[in-house]
Amino acid sequence: MRVALVSEVWAPEVDGLVTRLESTVAELRRAGHEVLVVAPTTGTAVPGVRERRTRGVSVPFLYGGRRWALPDGVVARAVRAFAPDVVHVVNPVLMGVAAARWAAPRHPLVVSYHTDVATYAGHYHLGAFEGFVHASMRWTYRRADVRLATSPVGRGHLAEIGVHDVDLWERGVDTSAFRPDRDGARLRRRLGPDPDLPVALHVGRVASEKGCDRLVPLAQEDPPVQLALVGEGPDRARLERTLAGRRAVFTGVLRGDDLADAYAAADALVFASETDTLGLVLLEAMACGLPVVALDTSTARQTTAGYAAVRLVPPGADGAAWNR
Repeated sequence: MRVALVSEVWAPEVDGLVTRLESTVAELRRAGHEVLVVAPTTGTAVPGVRERRTRGVSVPFLYGGRRWALPDGVVARAVRAFAPDVVHVVNPVLMGVAAARWAAPRHPLVVSYHTDVATYAGHYHLGAFEGFVHASMRWTYRRADVRLATSPVGRGHLAEIGVHDVDLWERGVDTSAFRPDRDGARLRRRLGPDPDLPVALHVGRVASEKGCDRLVPLAQEDPPVQLALVGEGPDRARLERTLAGRRAVFTGVLRGDDLADAYAAADALVFASETDTLGLVLLEAMACGLPVVALDTSTARQTTAGYAAVRLVPPGADGAAWNR
């Protein structure tokens, strides 16, 4: 089978959506399928995977300057030349909407929902576009032959804007990498210089939509805890200033064994996002047997259901509630 993936985001960007897509592409290739990825960025060359880069624009104040795809003729030309058996448009916003419009009458079309773009827009002073985002989503998803959401929360979001008959794209995590028997000694000192203090680990974008400000008291209050933030994002510089001289470490992005070892080195994952629809980092932490302290949201409840080592923090709780 020949599969064309059209995505608004792709490697070398690092987030849960890209992680899922990279795993999907790897499995498709392992099964012998041919894959085309059309996106505003291109990653490391993968045998058997073709990549085409579209036009894009980076806005410094929007999502940390991430490159956003713009509708153009590259998508249609690339997909037409590839002659796919199916086109999968991932989390359509701008380019994805145009791609779905072109593909719908020509190819079997799959559209998948991953990120609550409308809510994210509000965090970047673009809340006025919420109605437009919902209208374009509704139009796009209704024209798909198969509609997917990566969680029940995502499926609920689509139902709220009038998109129904949505299948669940089941969650998963690489248990060969994320597992309880990893040795975190190599990363422990990097995450927390004091070997006698516990490490609370945040993994994800360092950005307002991830709720990082809720975690600031962890590095300031008693009992003492070391806060380790793994990831990059537009709020990193501000938080580094806020936490200067406190018990906080910013590692930047970690990948592969370094990321898995970070989970092994920590004493708990702290997950403060109220916008995530799945929370891949929750799955990674649970696969490593790491205790989880998470903001009490529908996403956190669904993703951690049945996991014994979890504590949910009410959204209105003070900062001390994260350190009990």
